[in-house]
Amino acid sequence: MKNFSTRIWIAALLSGASWVAQAAPIDLSSWSPLTLDFAGGQPAGNWVLEPGNEAVQQVVNADPSFYLNNLNQTSYSIQGSWQVLESGGDDDYMGFVFGYQNSSNFYLFDWKQGTQGYEGRTAAEGMAVKKATGATGDGLTDLSLAELWENQVNFGDVDVLATNQSSSMGWEDNTLYDFRLDFNLVAGEFTIVVKKGLDELWNVTVADNTFTSGEFGFYNYSQQFVRYAGFEQEGGVIVDPNPVPEPGSLALLVIGLVVAAGTVYQRRKMTAQVALLKR
Repeated sequence: MKNFSTRIWIAALLSGASWVAQAAPIDLSSWSPLTLDFAGGQPAGNWVLEPGNEAVQQVVNADPSFYLNNLNQTSYSIQGSWQVLESGGDDDYMGFVFGYQNSSNFYLFDWKQGTQGYEGRTAAEGMAVKKATGATGDGLTDLSLAELWENQVNFGDVDVLATNQSSSMGWEDNTLYDFRLDFNLVAGEFTIVVKKGLDELWNVTVADNTFTSGEFGFYNYSQQFVRYAGFEQEGGVIVDPNPVPEPGSLALLVIGLVVAAGTVYQRRKMTAQVALLKR
């Protein structure tokens, strides 16, 4: 796996853990839910924080639903675990969103338990990395249930960037999975690793620079009782889309403008004097 030292890997193997913790678990209480609640679809998601604010469950069989961290970041690694807490029930999507700009522009990792048709499209069992690029920034306008359901080929405003699909690649009920996302640590690239215990199920690096910053969040679609827990982050650079100059920088800018204006005035004055002398 990328960006892990030998020492960390040895410690993980000796402890039997999937990854060694590098930071305190993230407090999820400031994160925000969002559902693309399409007309004629399923209900909106219901994200329920557990005591301690380090785990959350989405408990409704819902339309595409997100739980976002509200941070426009780049150059970070994030890791945690998730599982579906049911037996013999639904078999749809769980995953996460990143590089999130708005509800129709983002990267998406989703994982389908079983192959199934819906809204005229077929979702294959297994994992996919996708990219949504809607024109208006409103997911309810640009996207559709069918576009987000499809996970094998490009469809509408959603492109499939990578897949790991087969009749044995669906997630299992009541099974804990770990994942790690390295986002833009290498410019224009991201890496996703999914593990079950010490077994690596997928390790994929995608080269795409459509979104080099954005929010991170949890995601599921038509799947209830999904639990996300123990998330930790390393690094992360906040990106301000509309930066305001600091007071010192602003003062320097004003001084520069004044000096420039004075220089222009002096040049015009000298030009006028030379013109008078020539008469």
